[in-house]
Amino acid sequence: MKLRMLALAPLAVLAFAAPSLGGGAPIVAKPLAVGKIRATTVHVTSGAVILDSIRVNPGGSFGWHKHGAAVEVVVTAGTLTVLDPTVGNCTPFTVTKGQSFVEPANHVHLARNDGKAPVTLYALYLGLPNAAASNSAETAPDGCKA
Repeated sequence: MKLRMLALAPLAVLAFAAPSLGGGAPIVAKPLAVGKIRATTVHVTSGAVILDSIRVNPGGSFGWHKHGAAVEVVVTAGTLTVLDPTVGNCTPFTVTKGQSFVEPANHVHLARNDGKAPVTLYALYLGLPNAAASNSAETAPDGCKA
């Protein structure tokens, strides 16, 4: 019990000190996107972290591509259709508002909007060697047809 109290002490100090750190205003955080995710293990290397806000109009597609780093995607509106050769033998699956998924670095996949409404999402790239490595076009993997 004493150990827990000691561990919480620095947090309590920060909570009370926060108003004075910002010139009297409390610290306020606003979530930009919230999504449920399944447990995953993703290798992340040193590099740039980039957060993109993306809109995909109906009929829009990223095409077959890969990322130079692991990327976490959170869908905030609409339904994104994803084709991944490692999931269901490339059978399309959907990711809707409030859901998310992770793609490992250099993993070929396709994402598109098959719906009638725009899809909005956030993509968080973790450890890009450089900003230009965020996306690169690829050919469809064997057995995958868009």
